[in-house]
Amino acid sequence: MPKLGLIAGNRSFPIHVARAAKALGYEVIAVGLKEETDPSLEREVDAMHWVSFSEIGSVPRLLKQSGVQELILVGQIRPERLLQGEGKFDSVVQQLFKFLPDHSGASAMKMAVRYLESQGFRILHSGTFLKQWIPSAGVLTRRKPSEEERQDLAYGAKIARQLAGLGIGQTIVVRRKAVVAVEAMEGTDQTIRRAGAIAGSGCVVVKSCEMEHDMRFDIPVVGLETLRAMEEAQIACIGVEGGRVLLFNMPELIEKADQSDLTIAAL
Repeated sequence: MPKLGLIAGNRSFPIHVARAAKALGYEVIAVGLKEETDPSLEREVDAMHWVSFSEIGSVPRLLKQSGVQELILVGQIRPERLLQGEGKFDSVVQQLFKFLPDHSGASAMKMAVRYLESQGFRILHSGTFLKQWIPSAGVLTRRKPSEEERQDLAYGAKIARQLAGLGIGQTIVVRRKAVVAVEAMEGTDQTIRRAGAIAGSGCVVVKSCEMEHDMRFDIPVVGLETLRAMEEAQIACIGVEGGRVLLFNMPELIEKADQSDLTIAAL
């Protein structure tokens, strides 16, 4: 039986990956972060190791002891933890921090991937086991975008890729070809709510990533909470980059969007 090491962040993404991997015959050995990971993940895997942020440097040793060679990193780790807890990390991580060009989440995860590779692990694409939730292109919902929304989606996609390339964020909100809100550390859902407070209804959301984005640690994800944020903000349309954004539990997500008369389009 092949072994898969799973380093889990928050929310339910790691749980779905664990289930999908086990259905394919993998033995799943997970590492959960006490401050982030859903405790129910432990029921879905064959073995579970819990570490705090102050013990992250022990992860390679724990996985090697379990015979793991392939690793997948799934689930969000809130980027503000880098700013709030830098002095609390163990000596291994603090040493790696000295080589960070900045304190963005992307830079930290790139460093983590390089370090894990140097320890002999092969890192898999985050969407390896859930490819059926990564749409290619086209409108996925009954509601189609209006002509004004189509223009805003095209404009937003161009701007979103540029901003993602600067490491700022993966989500922007646009209205009438004007950028209303840009994602930073607060995440997609809070960006949407902020845009609703600024501009009200009529905005569109665009989620994209830079062309050289490393999908081994940070595939962009849209889930039910994002749709709830759109409803709160009275925003009816979201566009995601086709082939490069995972729609979490896609059949359920599309059903919910149809019930709420929302548009999801893969660009």
